[in-house]
Amino acid sequence: MTEDKPEKKQLLFIEEEGYVIERINKILSDFPKFEITYAENSETAREILETQKFDIVLSDIYIRGLSGLEAMHKAKEKNSDVCVIIISGADTMDLADKAIKEGAFDYILKPPNLEKLSNILKLLNMVKF
Repeated sequence: MTEDKPEKKQLLFIEEEGYVIERINKILSDFPKFEITYAENSETAREILETQKFDIVLSDIYIRGLSGLEAMHKAKEKNSDVCVIIISGADTMDLADKAIKEGAFDYILKPPNLEKLSNILKLLNMVKF
């Protein structure tokens, strides 16, 4: 009798700053049920978003050649239920409000609020998509 393995949640992480990638990778390593795809530049992110469907997208708001909001909209074309978390160094309520109004699940400031991000991922880990 074979045991059905639970399907992994597909997570796309879009970020180009090394220190942020390193800090978030430490958090992501605690979530073996996530299958993680990385994009460290806009070209790679666009290619991935054109061909793959994701459950969760973690994206910097500003990537050279791509905004996090554009990435969110592209991800929602493939999966309208995708959960998008925007990461930004810009501490402006206008930008956070815009991201949430356009469909982001949350907005996290850089340096990443590791506890907040970890709690969000724990919640998403338990939710069935």
